[in-house]
Amino acid sequence: MRLGVVGLGTIGRAIVRAADEGRVPAAVAAASTRTPAKAEAFLRSLKSPPPLTGLAGVVEASEVVLEASGGSTVEAICRAALPRGRDVIVCSAAALLDREDLVALAEKGGARIFVPSGAIIGLDGLKGAAAGRVDSVTMTTRKPPGGLKGAPYVVERGIDLDAIREPTVLFEGSPVEACKGFPENVNVSAAVSLAGIGPRRTTMRIVCDPGLTRNVHEVEAVGEFGRSFIRIENVPSENPRTGILTFLSTIALLRGRRAPLVVGT
Repeated sequence: MRLGVVGLGTIGRAIVRAADEGRVPAAVAAASTRTPAKAEAFLRSLKSPPPLTGLAGVVEASEVVLEASGGSTVEAICRAALPRGRDVIVCSAAALLDREDLVALAEKGGARIFVPSGAIIGLDGLKGAAAGRVDSVTMTTRKPPGGLKGAPYVVERGIDLDAIREPTVLFEGSPVEACKGFPENVNVSAAVSLAGIGPRRTTMRIVCDPGLTRNVHEVEAVGEFGRSFIRIENVPSENPRTGILTFLSTIALLRGRRAPLVVGT
């Protein structure tokens, strides 16, 4: 599988290295980054470094294009790749909320959009439950102050995260609103809503907890299947906004595309 990678931050580098080490059934045919100078040392550490090029070059060289560059780039990547029949793996799932036009573009181009599970677990169960009646899905994300700094919602309201001494609810609403206010923090809520009952019916709660050292996600679903409750405590990567599971789930997705046995819904 010829893989193109857009973005060489925490996720992009992890996927490129996994491919370089043979841990995914893919060869990185091309990559792009907004900061090529910062990527030079990383690329030199690889056995087979991919060439750096622009988005058009990545699409031309690849069968599958991985977005690891942030939500603001998702539309351009989809519009460049999907009409050419290239599948797109979108890590910034929030950019797909209320974007049925991009799904239609994939269908027209004979391509598919894949969303990795990211930093959450249990999406297989939620997808199964959503095949029947689901009455409610509530997700609570708890993060230490450092994992929420710089979020537009925090900045615009002048919230002093360092002054918070006990668990404090910063936001409660829909994933659509949450992803606008916390675009680098809660892509996981987009994945949950897409797998379940949609972004308008899902409830999202964001809690700043100075007592935490890990990012914690909890999802409760209630429906005709019964009740489910999942909780995960993620170890952050070198980027406090990104858990290690985020790129591990993308590696698992890439393996599953060529696996002779696929387990899970």
